Amino acid sequence: MASVAILVDVDGVLCPFPGVDACRDHWPAEDWRHDAVGRTLGIEWSSGAIDRLRAVTGLPGVTAWWCTTWRSHAPRVLAPMIGLGADWDVCDVEGGAFAEAGWWKSRCARDAVGMYDAVVWIDDMLDAWQAEMALSGGDGPEEWPGGRLLMVSPASDLGLEAHHLDQIEAFVRDALAD
Repeated sequence: MASVAILVDVDGVLCPFPGVDACRDHWPAEDWRHDAVGRTLGIEWSSGAIDRLRAVTGLPGVTAWWCTTWRSHAPRVLAPMIGLGADWDVCDVEGGAFAEAGWWKSRCARDAVGMYDAVVWIDDMLDAWQAEMALSGGDGPEEWPGGRLLMVSPASDLGLEAHHLDQIEAFVRDALAD
């Protein structure tokens, strides 16, 4: 059976950034949840998006990873709130997220591409990172050896939308069928 990894960011993906003009019409109003993380941080998330992601990450052959600056807080703190990801591993680099030059998440994604038949990388900063790679002549994903890669970069103030999850599900099902 084929193997697929899904690398999931939190802020701007599962939890859209708040804003005065933040639109939340892309999921039904009753799907939106608000939770406090500690005493100072509030998060907003859509149960519809979480349910769709849960269905995809629960498919046989799929392994989901947290790839977020939340690091170990994602499975311990966020996952119980949203009901997803408590058993996911955390992508990390030795010394922490800011221990090396370059974007540590790209290193995690590159490693995953080498280990799995297909990889879905979901992060709201992917478009900016790809633009930077193009300008700097850096080693972008088209240069990486290994399996197939789908990069999904939702708008930070919207997070995952249904069309992103449609794309992810189709890619994963296609990869698993190979």
